[in-house]
Amino acid sequence: MVTALESKAELTLLGDDAEDTVRWMLRRSSGQWESRRLQLLDTVPDVLGFYSEGSSALAAEFYDDARVGAAGSYAASPVILDRTVKIRRGIAWASEPLSIEDDELAAARFAQLMRTEMARPYRDTIITNRKQDPACIGWKRISRGSKSCSFCRMLADRGAVYRKETATFASHDDCMCTAAPVFKGGDVGPEADTAQYMASKRRRTPKEKAFLRDYLKGNYPD
Repeated sequence: MVTALESKAELTLLGDDAEDTVRWMLRRSSGQWESRRLQLLDTVPDVLGFYSEGSSALAAEFYDDARVGAAGSYAASPVILDRTVKIRRGIAWASEPLSIEDDELAAARFAQLMRTEMARPYRDTIITNRKQDPACIGWKRISRGSKSCSFCRMLADRGAVYRKETATFASHDDCMCTAAPVFKGGDVGPEADTAQYMASKRRRTPKEKAFLRDYLKGNYPD
């Protein structure tokens, strides 16, 4: 049986490989910077699609392992949401340093793009299947522990379970946190508190943003 941390480690290795691949693709591109950008726009989405399939498959496998012993019958399905427009915008952004011949910055941006986008299908697979599986009561965040930023530490604190179906997986660039399903009768932690639910909202008011800044500063200093 694959544990949450073991699955997370496998996702990290997949991210390492994705980063190495896109750096290689950047080195292989040639011509003027506009031409190189077009080459990358033409090739990176398909490569990212390959790693997204791997990411979602990892999550589905982990979900099924975590579900052993839960009531009823359910098999997780990989989930890859359509992010074509945002990915192409990301590639255009990552390519900008090529216009000033700064391949190092471009490589760093492409690596960030690959890690960010290939991790999304893992989380989407866990959270989407959670909503479809009657035995699943929520999900919890698996962070990098002390290596995580204050925002991620706060969201993962106490092993909090996000039971509300409206809770989204709040993340930022380079965030390699993952999600784990929680089932009835299993090792259920405390439900997410008000601050954690607020931070997991897709959109926050200026007042909520100010509250969270003060809350993080006072409770989770870097």
